[in-house]
Amino acid sequence: MKNYYINEKLFAIGSKFNVLEDGDIPAFVVESDKFDLGKNISIYNLSGEKLLYFKQKIPSLKASYRVLDNKKELAFIKKNFIGNTYKVTGALGEMLIKPDNILGRKYNIILNDNIIGRIEKELTFGRDRYTLSVIDENYTNFLIGVLVMVDMVKFSN
Repeated sequence: MKNYYINEKLFAIGSKFNVLEDGDIPAFVVESDKFDLGKNISIYNLSGEKLLYFKQKIPSLKASYRVLDNKKELAFIKKNFIGNTYKVTGALGEMLIKPDNILGRKYNIILNDNIIGRIEKELTFGRDRYTLSVIDENYTNFLIGVLVMVDMVKFSN
């Protein structure tokens, strides 16, 4: 299991920040689109190679995203109309991104009844911190994107 985190950052036009591993080791770079409509995000490795692109569907009553890898769709994520649960369908499998508590500060990412990742918003003095525990490392890139997506949809509104 690996742990990653980001510090709270308000997404402005062209926002960019590092995703860190435990020990403050840079692991990924996440960047929001500068001029597109919606809350689109790209995940890059430290060499600058784009790993995944999360494209928000506009217009939509509830948040929904297409997850792309080199223009091929890997997953479709849609927030349920009731509650803070997201459903994932597509080549990555059928998943749920489900709140673990009533406040929606903790989420489990579930694939085939197994938790493959956990997101937690930690309240600290100053900026909050978002922690991601990756249990199934085959889904690391996707889970990094989910972490930022949940932050943008749930906490940055």
